[in-house]
Amino acid sequence: MRAAVYHAPHDLRVEDVPDPTPADPRDVVVATHAASMCGSDLYLYQGELPGLAAPGATILGHEIVGEVVAVGPAVSRFRVGDRVTFPFSVSCGTCRTCRMGLTGHCETSNRAIYGFGGLAGSHAEYVRVPLADGHLRHVPAGVDDETAVTASCNLPAALIAVDSAEIAGDDAVALVGAGPTGLLALQLVMRRTRRPVLVLDRVGHRLALAATLGGVPVDVDSDPVREVVADATDGLGVDVVVEFAGRGDAFDLAVSILRPGGVLAGGGVYRVETAHPTDLGMLFATDLQLRLNGLANVLPHMDAAMDAVAAGEVDPSVVFSHRVSLDGLPAAAEAFSRRAEGFHKMLIEP
Repeated sequence: MRAAVYHAPHDLRVEDVPDPTPADPRDVVVATHAASMCGSDLYLYQGELPGLAAPGATILGHEIVGEVVAVGPAVSRFRVGDRVTFPFSVSCGTCRTCRMGLTGHCETSNRAIYGFGGLAGSHAEYVRVPLADGHLRHVPAGVDDETAVTASCNLPAALIAVDSAEIAGDDAVALVGAGPTGLLALQLVMRRTRRPVLVLDRVGHRLALAATLGGVPVDVDSDPVREVVADATDGLGVDVVVEFAGRGDAFDLAVSILRPGGVLAGGGVYRVETAHPTDLGMLFATDLQLRLNGLANVLPHMDAAMDAVAAGEVDPSVVFSHRVSLDGLPAAAEAFSRRAEGFHKMLIEP
């Protein structure tokens, strides 16, 4: 089969690699109909997590919709021909953490993530799915490829963060980070509060799309952020920040604009922020509530995410700016990494 193989930071190459087969009786193999690239994939692509990307071997990607083409003898829930998607993390459904709903922490899979470490991801014509009965999901008829792909990660992650914020109808809310998942979260937040939602980012085309969706764009590099927040909240600070940037400066910004007792619902992936200094005294003195959901346990929320689309609460298609073939993925990945003008999210169609 053909796959986009990681060779070095900013260096993906489309190559012929061996076809996957069921290596365990609980495996299935899925033919990729469409995939995408998540912002968390950029940590590997940009060389920020070198221990999780093997040059010449790693196939990135954890967002997919496809068709089952091979089934291991111990698999009971799936047949050849089924249209399916999977969450970004592998889970068995029966271990202690899975039974708690913490599927991203599955003890059986050792918290395996597609496209990270040794498990090949979705940027390929075929993908092996281990422990398939535990986490593979059927895609209902009528669900389009864009929705099914975002159900792997972006959309349920947005829903988890927004739900954890417990937004009331008169809450002042700010969204920090207007990447694809942040823009999905914006649509959900606007259903929860009657007040205008501030959207903070530094990328112009992201802020422009946020404005089109109904948010109030705030450029963190050129706008007086504290003054904007003060004007919107009579000097108190916002009740809730939903954060989807996943960087230390975004965390600092989020806590700086919250009112005393406010809620930070964090969905950003802080995987590389292991040494970021945090003012614990300030967090203590302001009674802030931190609700971090970066390693999102998306499996229990995938159905609710697709239901939100069906109910008209969120439209995933608005974040897809580009469609590319597998051959076009290396160039598109670099554009995504550089935040090229007008580039939000790609749909990869092998």
